[in-house]
Amino acid sequence: MRIVLAGPQADRDRLRRELLDAGFDIVAETDARPSPADGVPAADAIVEATPSGHASVLRSRSLSGDVVTEALTAREQEVLAHVAEGMSNKAIAGALGISDQTVKFHVAAIIGKLGASNRTDAVRRAIRRGLVVI
Repeated sequence: MRIVLAGPQADRDRLRRELLDAGFDIVAETDARPSPADGVPAADAIVEATPSGHASVLRSRSLSGDVVTEALTAREQEVLAHVAEGMSNKAIAGALGISDQTVKFHVAAIIGKLGASNRTDAVRRAIRRGLVVI
């Protein structure tokens, strides 16, 4: 996957190492957050490095060519990591100190944002986009 990396220099440096170790190809970097109107030639995704240690996909092309323009929130990324570990909504709720209904809401949002049909498909798509490393 070809990636444009965005964010502050120190955060890009940290994330660049991780992405290169995982086999991704970084084709460009910027300290500015690109807008959806900017276009990303020769890239499959724009990834924003954040100080919190998370990476948000600002835009990604799926295998079908669809473009995902809404990034996952930090909490959705946390929930997604637990879903990828195979945890139930109830177990995720306990781990994060939130209600299982809130977890259900986050899972639905994740599925919608990733264009997935279910939890398993969401994890598969997240792994392909580099949102989850297992």
